Amino acid sequence: MAEKLVFEANGKKLSNGGKLTTCIIRANTVYGEKATFLRDLYLFAKARNDVLNYLEPENTERNSTYVGNVAWMHVLAARHLQLRPDLLAGQVYYCYDDTPRKGFLVRHQILSSMDPSIRLGSHIPYWKMWLIIHLRRIIKVLLYPFWKPQPFLNLPLLNTVVTTFSYETDKAFRHFGYKPLFTWQESKQRTAQWLKAAAGNLSCPHLNEKEN
Repeated sequence: MAEKLVFEANGKKLSNGGKLTTCIIRANTVYGEKATFLRDLYLFAKARNDVLNYLEPENTERNSTYVGNVAWMHVLAARHLQLRPDLLAGQVYYCYDDTPRKGFLVRHQILSSMDPSIRLGSHIPYWKMWLIIHLRRIIKVLLYPFWKPQPFLNLPLLNTVVTTFSYETDKAFRHFGYKPLFTWQESKQRTAQWLKAAAGNLSCPHLNEKEN
């Protein structure tokens, strides 16, 4: 829906007599500073004896991009929409950098960089999560309104997690000279530093609550 609005805005006349030019930037999984899902994942692993299990099969691939590189692509696109509007207007650009495409390995490397005790666990079979999701849904209906559980993984999201979604492109480089500002090693280090500070600011009751 957001992309549709951006596309429809492309070419519209502005009050100053100019013309608005827009393009689409698609970032798949974005990680980095302030990525609260990593902090929650860390607490989840600590509550389970430092073991980080994962849902996606090991043969699936998914592009992840560091937030600093996503921001840099936006800056370059905004500049070149003014310099080369005929080339960029109405185009779609996927965000990319050199982050590995195995999502569970990316998460483990980031978490273990800030806490070496975090160990990579095992793959959780699809059928097991499918069963848990449906059982939880049935229990929720039976116990409502006496039990209002926290949000949990749903079936559409599970199907997304176990599906490969990756791409290879240099379109942003060809059109507006995009090159990642941060390497995978720099991205991992910066994210781990933030995560260490964010986890350190959490009080013990938060961790105990997760463990319970």
